[in-house]
Amino acid sequence: MRMRSGLSNQMTLRKLFSSRNYNPEERWREQYRVIGEKNDVYRAYITVFPKPVVERSFRRRFLRGISFGVKDVFHIKGYPTTAGSRLLSNMVSSRTAAVVSRILEAGGAVNGKTNLHEFAFGVSNINPFYGACLNPFDTSRVSGGSSGGSAVAVALGMCDIGLGTDTAGSVRVPAAFCGVVGFKPTSGQLSTDGVIPLSWSMDHVGILSRNVWETILVYSVLVDKPLKPDAIKPLPLDGLRIGVPRNYFLDLLDRHVEEAFEKGLRTLEQRGAVLEEVVVENVEKAARCRSVIAFAEAAAYHLQLSRGRLHEYGQDVRDRIVRGLAIPAAAYLNALRARKRLVKDFGKLFEKVDVLATPTTLIPAHRVDEENVEIDGQLISVREASLKNTEPFNLYGVPAISLPAAERARGLPVGIQLVGPYGEDLKLLRTALAVEKAFTASS
Repeated sequence: MRMRSGLSNQMTLRKLFSSRNYNPEERWREQYRVIGEKNDVYRAYITVFPKPVVERSFRRRFLRGISFGVKDVFHIKGYPTTAGSRLLSNMVSSRTAAVVSRILEAGGAVNGKTNLHEFAFGVSNINPFYGACLNPFDTSRVSGGSSGGSAVAVALGMCDIGLGTDTAGSVRVPAAFCGVVGFKPTSGQLSTDGVIPLSWSMDHVGILSRNVWETILVYSVLVDKPLKPDAIKPLPLDGLRIGVPRNYFLDLLDRHVEEAFEKGLRTLEQRGAVLEEVVVENVEKAARCRSVIAFAEAAAYHLQLSRGRLHEYGQDVRDRIVRGLAIPAAAYLNALRARKRLVKDFGKLFEKVDVLATPTTLIPAHRVDEENVEIDGQLISVREASLKNTEPFNLYGVPAISLPAAERARGLPVGIQLVGPYGEDLKLLRTALAVEKAFTASS
């Protein structure tokens, strides 16, 4: 089934915040209606709450009942947390994750727990226990993952904001595939307390939304520095130095993705941005180190849980745990040591440019039944085609955001990734706001 557009035409949060007649309960009813109509097909949610979880005085608080779909690795006290696995199918959380508590304290509402790749250990969101999460533009294709349920829920109007985690691209990849915005902040900016881990040194809490303005609004709340709606302004594009890496990130691209990316760059250049070719030194090593660290840390977490129960995992996740268990301690420690140098060297790039720009993924969303794709006569795994351009930035720990490009690839969304310096999250977001505005005007 192919849809003309997966995006909901609901009123944006920006308009709601300026409306005196905003009724959150009315908005929730519409979102629950969409969930009831579409969740059996798209499988965005694992658990839909009978009514939103809110604080009693939410109407008087900053977020005024904005609804969140929360990836099912975030604990919420009194509710199931499955991590998309049958191993935790009977677990009820005894506490609430720090970022979810912050959402509720600020007046947000949570309407359910969204689908994911089992234990967030994969990028397709094909879940053997809760069903494959399907793309809102074409149900023969994947949502991307592992935060695919949150991306689909936002795209279809099942919730206002999605909360996810990103260890190698798990917020940015589904954002690119589903035509929404996906933001991974600087490492440590958002607490992972109360979140089932994949890799404790690579995990980032991330935000999925329909536009950058909404991302900024929610991010400001989560870091406890709420911005008034009229204070959210774009940075000027004129004179912005955009670094375009000519190694690694552009080596092998689907033709339509490449065209969308190049058109996006031209659009920004026409508005005064300065494109600078850069080389990201040792980026292949960074990707390898990230993989070693993440697989070893994931295996360490699952060592106790999997004892006597390894057969209960899905096949792909089981294989990855076994691979992680085989990594020698020396290899893990060497990767951690190399990381320090790689992070330091990468940071020097921002002495020359303000942001980096890359395609988020090498391909648009692939078919559910595809394990490999062909690009320029070369066969590569869909996993590599999805994660190659996102995973280095988890090792570097820098903020990164995926925006929908103005051009699509055979009717499917294409993501453009912007990357900023360590700790400059709000600056990157305000830059992304300007880029989004330029893309919208050119489409």
